[in-house]
Order: sequence, then C-alpha cells, then structure tokens
Amino acid sequence: MAKLKDIAERLGVSISTVSRAISGDRTRPVSEETKRKVLEAARELGYPLQGGLAHAAGTDRVQLTCILPGSLMGHHPYFTAVLEGFHRKLEELGQPPALMRASEELREPGRLQSMLEESGTRGVLALSWYDSRLYAQLAEAAVPVIGVSLNDESVVGIPIVDCDRLAAARMAVRHLQERGHERIGFVGGPAFDRTLERDERYIGYKFAMLEADRHPDPRWIVNSEWIIEKSYSETLEMLRRLEPFERPDAIFCASDSLAIPAMRAVIDSGLRIPEDVAFVGMDNIEFAQYTSPPLTSVHVPREEIGAAACTFLLDYALGGHQGARKLLLPCELIVRESSGAAPAGAVLAEEQPREPAGK
Repeated sequence: MAKLKDIAERLGVSISTVSRAISGDRTRPVSEETKRKVLEAARELGYPLQGGLAHAAGTDRVQLTCILPGSLMGHHPYFTAVLEGFHRKLEELGQPPALMRASEELREPGRLQSMLEESGTRGVLALSWYDSRLYAQLAEAAVPVIGVSLNDESVVGIPIVDCDRLAAARMAVRHLQERGHERIGFVGGPAFDRTLERDERYIGYKFAMLEADRHPDPRWIVNSEWIIEKSYSETLEMLRRLEPFERPDAIFCASDSLAIPAMRAVIDSGLRIPEDVAFVGMDNIEFAQYTSPPLTSVHVPREEIGAAACTFLLDYALGGHQGARKLLLPCELIVRESSGAAPAGAVLAEEQPREPAGK
C-alpha cells in the first residue's frame, strides 16, 4: 500500500504538503492545483482516501497534529525519519494524516485555540518544541501532548518517547576510554532551559568521565548552541589555543551534525583523526559513514521513536493512559574508523529499553 512519503516523492513536495492536502487542512490550506495533484497521485498509487482503512476496521478516527520548529520542517537528517515513522504508524492503524504546524505560527494570541477548534485536533506530537504557556493551553483544552527530543531535566510532566540519551553518551565515552583516551572533550548545545549542563548528553558525558576518575577540563567543552558553524569555529579556536599536551585526545559530539564540522576543524588544525583526536558522534545519520575517516556514531532508532510516539499519543487521546510516563528506546554504537577502533560496522548494543513509571 502506498504511503504519504511515496506521494511526496512522486510530486517533489514535502510530506507536510501531502498531509495538508489529503486532510483538507483549513488553517494552512494548499492551493487547489496542489490538492488536485496530490489526490490524483494518491489514487494512482493506491493510497486509501477518505479514511477507508479506519472505517473498514471500525476504529475511532483521531486527528493528531505535529508541532515543531519551522527550521526542522524541511528535510532534516534526524526529524524527517522520526516523522516518517510517525506517519507510517498512523497509516498502518487506519488513521487520518497528521497535520503539521511550525511552532512559530502558534505564538500569536489565539492562534493555538483557533487551530484546535478548526482542525479538531485530539493529540499533539511536540518535536523539539517546548513552550510552557502553550502547553498550559493544551492541558486546559484536555489535548494530550507527547514529546520527542524533549528528554532533558528542564522539561517535566510531559510524556516522552525518545532514546536514552544519557546512557548513549556514557556508552560513547566509555568506548573512547576503552581505547586509551583520557582527555575527552565534548561538543554539544543547551537544553530547553538554555544551559548546557542540563542536556542529558552532557550529563552522560560528565558521568562517564567521573566514573573513570577523570574530571573534564572546561577548556575541552564546546557549547555550539546547536549551530554548525560554531561547532567548527569554537573547536578550531580551542585546538589552536591549547598546547599539544593540553588538547583533548578524543571528542564526543552530541550529534553527527556537530561532529562533522568539528572533525573539519581538527583537520584544518593540521591534526589527524583518529591518531591525534578521535571522534564519536550521535544519531548515525546517513552522512556519518561518508566522512573521512568514517564517523563512529551512536545509532538512534529514529523511525521506531516516531512509531512508538504515534501509538503512545493515540492511546492517550483515546483515554488509555493517564499521567506522565517516559519510554526510552535503546541505542547502539556503530564503530567506524574515527574512534580508532576498527572493523567498520561493528556494533555495541546498549541496554534494553527503559520505561520509568511516573516520570
């Protein structure tokens, strides 16, 4: 059976556009010409229109909405895969396509309430988006929220589906320590309260260092603010500022998107990877295997996170769950040449998924 992704690829448009056309989204309508092309492609590809699956299965149709920053709505190496998993699970369950909203659109007074009333939204997937004022409005309207990439200490009371970032960071740092590295640096960004120290990847990094009786040197820490250019420039400045015996001999990066420019900074400093500075990234995006040398990275099950979040949110919307819970999926380390280890594609699995109750 055809998927939203198949229609989007045929027409050269985003999944968001296809979703809005098929769902008849009135708050952000597509043009009549675009809607015509989407519906025509859907019929040709055999995509079930007008809720055929849901009606056939006798299931309750639930309109869900995904809210995320506008900068993440195009093709993104991480969140596109999460959304694909989310949409695929909706289709499998015979539910209508989710609406897509940029969080910036909802800041205007009354905009969120209008969206809820016009769309009939019964559940919200919040991807890397946190606004306490709007979350309070959703709670008042009895619209459940499930968060993805909200798993840090500054966000409380929201059900979360994610990977275990703290455990993943510890696994990455231990991998470097097992290969003899002691001066391990960190490149990352702040949590939702705008402090680096509360991000779970940083906490996991620091925990692993202290477990090995190593105290991270503040000079090895790069707060890129999740800006690719700053990952490069700040890492370059750090390497040039420190004497050879003061530099980190390995760096754990909170995402592959930050690791790649940091690796470039090492090369531009006249140093070698992994001989002078080893690297481990996180997310295992497609580009990680094509860096030079290929990047060791923590694989995050992005599509599985999206699918689990969909099931979780539908359960909340239909009254199956009460109270905040957290589901953390396991990660695995994909070992490549950048960490100085070897056979490419070797895998180290993290522990089984944890589902703490009441968090």
